Amino acid sequence: MPTDYKKEWIEKSAIDYFSPFISLWLACNSWYMSHYSDLHDNHPGDRTASDRDFINKLKEDITGRNHLYTKFADIIDKTGKDGISFRTDIELLHYALDRANLQPERISACSMQSAVVDYNDKDNPVNLIKNPRINQDGSVHANDEADVIKLDQIYITSNKQHCFSGLLEIIYQVRNMLVHGKLNPDKDEHDVVKYCYRILWELMN
Repeated sequence: MPTDYKKEWIEKSAIDYFSPFISLWLACNSWYMSHYSDLHDNHPGDRTASDRDFINKLKEDITGRNHLYTKFADIIDKTGKDGISFRTDIELLHYALDRANLQPERISACSMQSAVVDYNDKDNPVNLIKNPRINQDGSVHANDEADVIKLDQIYITSNKQHCFSGLLEIIYQVRNMLVHGKLNPDKDEHDVVKYCYRILWELMN
């Protein structure tokens, strides 16, 4: 009788998101270094703009120049399968971050409940998760409806700049921790990388 290798092949077929995430970040890095190359002109002498300078610029730029933000602002509201999938990935990232309890070096936490919207004010994080009043029919109370975006089961603030900035900071911090060997190759931390990858992939494409 043939040997059943289902378990072994299933294990080999599992996608390892660590390497693709780094490659995707390099694509993002290449794009923003080129797209915002004028940032170097703002640093006199030999100093050039750092990754932090570029990340801060991306987080504050909500004009059409910032393709990542315009894609985020568009897809977060879409009613089709792409919008549903994107919002679900954000919710799953929230749960994965809660389980992993990451401890980055330069900010107090890496979570959507303590999101660093403005790095220059990083000691005053913002809670992106909202708890609107819910009517008996399951709808959001009229007075709270404009303040929230529903993901799958949970709600986040309707302030898209805060959401985008907080998510981008989380993705950047996860990148830093992975590159510097601060992430463990366990399921919870792999899930964080997986959903960071999926969110960034959608924004980059």
